[in-house]
Amino acid sequence: MVRQKIIHCGRGAKTYYREVDILMGKSTKRQRGPKTKRSIPKQERLNFKNSQRHLHQLCKSNFTGYDFRVDLTYDDDWLPDTLEMGRKYVDSYLRKVNSMRKKKELSPARWIAVDEGFDGSGRPHHHLLISGGLDRDTMESLWYTGRGKNAVSLGMASTETLKFNNDGIEGLIKYITKQALKDYKDKGTEGQLSLADLGADVSEDDIVNPSSGSRRRWRQSKNLIQPHEKTNDHAYSRRDIIRLVRQPADCEDTKKFFEDRYKGYALDTCRYEYNSVTGTWSIYLTMHRKRKDTGPGHKAGKSNRHKAGEVMTT
Repeated sequence: MVRQKIIHCGRGAKTYYREVDILMGKSTKRQRGPKTKRSIPKQERLNFKNSQRHLHQLCKSNFTGYDFRVDLTYDDDWLPDTLEMGRKYVDSYLRKVNSMRKKKELSPARWIAVDEGFDGSGRPHHHLLISGGLDRDTMESLWYTGRGKNAVSLGMASTETLKFNNDGIEGLIKYITKQALKDYKDKGTEGQLSLADLGADVSEDDIVNPSSGSRRRWRQSKNLIQPHEKTNDHAYSRRDIIRLVRQPADCEDTKKFFEDRYKGYALDTCRYEYNSVTGTWSIYLTMHRKRKDTGPGHKAGKSNRHKAGEVMTT
């Protein structure tokens, strides 16, 4: 059996971004018996890798070039002692943003927040991906505590519009989760992940700081559009997969094959993975929809303009 899994990043079946996983079933000829228990370091790295991938899919599903990245830092006088205190400041900031959006008749902001530096690895700060609609000066001015005459800036707030390429904002996702990845590398858990690893059922709640036992996961608003998937166990044969992996993943023939298979979509990346335990291959694709305009990740093109704070899918 070969399972095709299409992950649609947005609403409907014709989203601008999609990912395709093509997964071989277990081979009848095994080189050795399967492991009954995955090692703890390997599981930790797997959990992080799956969570990072889901985070990227969420970003593709919810944000466009009209939306913002906001970095929030602290002055010495307001440096929070705990992660909980830092999150209270961020929650207060988000309430101010949504209050301002309501005055301008905008829908509540969609957002994803990543907290860094609260485990002693650096100076505490926060990264936000958040809906556009307000101007940058307003977004930065709301990073304060207190009311009225007693309002005091918490520190520096930096706002910039999100910059997409055909593969979304993967570079930014890797940047804002870099410290979590560094923890796993420092523990010597680098290495190739198997097909079985990549198919595991894990979530963002599994990202844990192994040294302190404290959770350092990203948070999100409840109004995010969730990526959704559709599976098909008859789209490919094992012979198809063997033939495909015999040619380079980045060659023109591979690109043409998948673009012919998934009409209307352009291939951005193709990656092969081999599982030496089960003797099977898997193929991972990222794709974007071919359109006359530049797509939801960019601002150019009248057909791409939409109400600020809303995600356009087609």
